[in-house]
Amino acid sequence: MRYRLILDVGREKNTWMPPQWAASGRRMEIHMLVNFLQDGQLEARMGPYLDMSLKGGTWSKGPNNRLKFNIAIGGFERFDVSLPEGLLYFSSSSWGGLISERNNIITIRATRFLVRKEWRMVGTFRAIPIPTADKDPVLSPCRITYRPGGGNPGSLGGEEDVDFSTLDSDI
Repeated sequence: MRYRLILDVGREKNTWMPPQWAASGRRMEIHMLVNFLQDGQLEARMGPYLDMSLKGGTWSKGPNNRLKFNIAIGGFERFDVSLPEGLLYFSSSSWGGLISERNNIITIRATRFLVRKEWRMVGTFRAIPIPTADKDPVLSPCRITYRPGGGNPGSLGGEEDVDFSTLDSDI
């Protein structure tokens, strides 16, 4: 199975990331090509313009058809959005060989107070299947995007916070 993953890394509601992390509303859109191999391993490559190495990973299916996989990364930092070197953990619903296209989460494992290990949500991703006829798919470049309010509850201007019924219809 080959999939194009579009990662949307940045501040999410209810994340345990430090308050200053991605507080500006900036986000990184990272395009990846992931090949899920039969032995539980996966291969990954990334679109251009982000200096972050990928080192492969593993995948497994859990209860209720939950697909979980991880990819080892070299880490990156752009403005106030960054990821440490280590594993990115992905979680998604799946049906047979299909991965849910939306509502998928990305987390990291971090340490707080020197001893407490915790999961921290760092973004979401979309998964788009790649047809077998497409032998060498081209990946879009990685880029900075912006979500006003940085994904914080009660923020002004986030996609889910806009009430279009109050806008002037003559515009």
